[in-house]
Amino acid sequence: MKITVIIPAYNECETLSPLAEQVRARLGAFEHRIVFIDDGSTDDSWDVLRTLHAKFEDIDAVRFRENFGKTSALAAGFARAEGDLVITMDAALQDDPKELGRFIDKINEGFDVVSGWKVRRHDPWTKTFPSKVYNRLISFVFGLELHDINCGFKALRTNIAKQLPLRGDMHRLIPVLAAQIGARITEIPVEHHPRRCGSSKYGVERFWRGIRDAASAYVTAGRTTRAGLPDTSGCVAEELRH
Repeated sequence: MKITVIIPAYNECETLSPLAEQVRARLGAFEHRIVFIDDGSTDDSWDVLRTLHAKFEDIDAVRFRENFGKTSALAAGFARAEGDLVITMDAALQDDPKELGRFIDKINEGFDVVSGWKVRRHDPWTKTFPSKVYNRLISFVFGLELHDINCGFKALRTNIAKQLPLRGDMHRLIPVLAAQIGARITEIPVEHHPRRCGSSKYGVERFWRGIRDAASAYVTAGRTTRAGLPDTSGCVAEELRH
């Protein structure tokens, strides 16, 4: 199995190196590539990623001209994904790389998408409360028996990832979009850690964007779900690739 790990990052310079080391250690038995997407960071994130790319042949990086958002970052990563499996995770070390093997095992059971479920979240209420409401609403409307639809820690078969019609803030709806193209979906509980540094980039205002995109996905279900990834080439300022 060949695995591509996609990690969007925005002002996460302090966690990038330890995250890269832990992911590499956990995937050492697999052919893999780690692709960081620097979503317009204003700190030293890009300098750290340049160093990691120079040091490790399995690390690539893309830098956006400005902050285009997580959906665009994931779309850019999916477009560059190779092999059998794509894993997405956040850059703040709140997602634990020790869980990677469990995602792979679940995919090997025959599922197309495995979504993480942060049973115990270490985030402020301005993030957790809207997320709980959103998850319950989306699960009910789309008939998905998932507890944490918006969890950023996921594994997807590469052919599924490349078909997802991502736009707006639809990274939150990846399980929904995948279900609309017939993917087999499940979830696993994952450990979630407190943020080590920096601050959350999401809050209550994202709830309303999520509702808007959910309504769009509901209305267009079955009509645009095979549109595929958007062209994010205009977002890219620099790319480092082995």
